[in-house]
Amino acid sequence: MSELGQVLQRAREEKGISLDDIQRITKIQRRYLEAIERGHFHVLPGHFYARAFIKSYAEAVGLDPNHIMSHFQSDLPSQPPTEQVERLRRRRVASANNPLQGGRWVTKTLLVLFIALIIGVIYVAFVNSTGGSMTQPMPGGTVTPGAEIVTPGGGGATPPPSVQTPPPTGTPTPDPETPTPDPVPETPQSTITFESQQGSMYTYALQGAEKMTVHLKVKDDRSWFGVSEGRGKKYVEEGELKKDQEKTIELGKSAYVRLGKPTVVELTVNGVAVDTSKMKFMPSNITIKIKEAAAQ
Repeated sequence: MSELGQVLQRAREEKGISLDDIQRITKIQRRYLEAIERGHFHVLPGHFYARAFIKSYAEAVGLDPNHIMSHFQSDLPSQPPTEQVERLRRRRVASANNPLQGGRWVTKTLLVLFIALIIGVIYVAFVNSTGGSMTQPMPGGTVTPGAEIVTPGGGGATPPPSVQTPPPTGTPTPDPETPTPDPVPETPQSTITFESQQGSMYTYALQGAEKMTVHLKVKDDRSWFGVSEGRGKKYVEEGELKKDQEKTIELGKSAYVRLGKPTVVELTVNGVAVDTSKMKFMPSNITIKIKEAAAQ
């Protein structure tokens, strides 16, 4: 057993977490977790996944993954030459295919412009062909725009019907004795601003609110969650949510949300969505604090 595996196993046992719990939180198979604790890194599926699994394990048991990775650098599996060669080959193949992508949008743009040009030519030709036939001559004379129409045998011209213009409506004068109601102040809306990220910790600021309402909804699969008033405090709510299940938690001026699989969870605070689609750490930790508005 390696020293790294011993540290991870000791941290897990101190928190009373089983390997099955770690598997549920990180979605890493139990046999890989056992291999990490025993130091059998050759069992893990490749250099990249080995390091990612170790970081996820460390976060699940409450350890700093960056400190673990730097302190036990010598115990970590090194990248084999064959894997480096394969990655270099894939990059060269991808870069060779990229020039084809560059000309596609040019071709599509030219095609759209060509179609628009054809439509414009057809429209102009249609207008020119119908413009001369809009005013047709009547038998016995030519109709001039704005002239009176003379009916044969009628003995005179028929005047156009008169148009009655409604009298202007005056603006009602407010009664000075009627009190004008005071304008109702608008209720400020909550806004959430991203402030920083350090590893798996994401920090946000909430404005326009005095307390928080945290709402969780799982879009797909399932995810473990824990919600408290702050990092290190006892969870107000924790457990596992499956697809389409929801949970609403009322909190005070700060919130600490821990998500086992953040990309499948819709997180809103006071009705404002927090983007979890790019949180790749499993689990991810989210801290939200109410920020007072600056004095005017």
